[in-house]
Amino acid sequence: MDNFEEAYGEKCRDFLCEPVKPVLDAIAAAKARGEVLKTIKLNGNSKDLFNNRVEYMQVFALAEALHDNKHVTHLDLSYNNIDDAGVSTLSRLLKFNQSLKELDLEGNNISPEGAKKLAETLSEDNGGGAGIEFLNLNFNPIAEEGGQAMAKMLRENDMLRVLNIANTDLGMKSLVTIATALNEANRTLISLNIENPQLSSQTEEGTLHFARMLAVNDVLQHVYFGKHVMRDFGCDTLVCYGLVNNEVLTTLDLRCNKLTEDSGATLARLLAENNTITSLNVASNALRDNGAAKIAAALPHNKKLTYLDLSFNGLEEKGLLAVAEGLRFNSTLGTVRLWGNTFSPLSSKSWFDLIDEKVVGHEDPLDCDIHPYCVDDKIYVAKVDQHGPKPCNKRPLLSNVLSVF
Repeated sequence: MDNFEEAYGEKCRDFLCEPVKPVLDAIAAAKARGEVLKTIKLNGNSKDLFNNRVEYMQVFALAEALHDNKHVTHLDLSYNNIDDAGVSTLSRLLKFNQSLKELDLEGNNISPEGAKKLAETLSEDNGGGAGIEFLNLNFNPIAEEGGQAMAKMLRENDMLRVLNIANTDLGMKSLVTIATALNEANRTLISLNIENPQLSSQTEEGTLHFARMLAVNDVLQHVYFGKHVMRDFGCDTLVCYGLVNNEVLTTLDLRCNKLTEDSGATLARLLAENNTITSLNVASNALRDNGAAKIAAALPHNKKLTYLDLSFNGLEEKGLLAVAEGLRFNSTLGTVRLWGNTFSPLSSKSWFDLIDEKVVGHEDPLDCDIHPYCVDDKIYVAKVDQHGPKPCNKRPLLSNVLSVF
């Protein structure tokens, strides 16, 4: 009998709680394959657990069973209403367990106090225990205090590589302290998601601090600034004072901000002067035709970009024609998102021809979220249900997360 199976059953009996069925199923599946259990996936929004979320004593029993485990590397407890007591139990586990590398706590009820407990553990030597490399706290109300605790942790921790603290009610103070930690101390984090902070000021002080950080940080590769209420001035600051001097960043996500056509020239400069960015997401802004045309003019000269999202940007015929023309002379851009813009008969025809050109004679045809089709000699555009690169905010294994970008 596998040691973990025996330990888990014993701890459930000790704490008078029912074993969680997906844990037992995962143990049985691993045994059937002749392997040790490496992944425990208990996301509460799954079919098996949606109406039977993991309770505190079950979390406690699982943590106790994993205390001396040397095989499980990935633990997913997302969407289970875990509170500060539960995260305190998990923090104690991380101090002793020698195998866990990835912890997913998305969509729980962890407050600033719980975030502090977790940050204290991760600030210990080697990140506590084996050293967590992937931490997802997306959709937890850790707020300013929790964000500042994470910033302090980043100064001490040299193991964490992926941190998702999107949708956690961060404020300007925590954003500034996080940027400062990545500027002055941390050189191990490669992916940071800080989407949707709670910002009331229009000064964009946080953007300036992140620009300064990006100018000197030589490790961070993926950053997500979605829903930062960023305006053209902020975009210009980020690019001109940070990204044009950056030589490592590959993913830049600026979706759902307040960028207008004036940011088109700034983003065009980014594509012209930065030689590392492969993924640029500016979906759900207001770049419109003029902004898109500026970006399109830079595409023939860019040899790195592979993913571009311009969806929901108010593009009409002029902008869509410009992007098609720029893409026609680009050899690297393989994925484009354009749905949510207004296609005319002429722009539909242009994209119909372009997609056809990219298919013929290419091993990797253009991956686009639109599908032009012809009916009675008229060309229409339909939406293709597909998805491109995603931020580190769900539950893939760390190796898969890193390969996505």
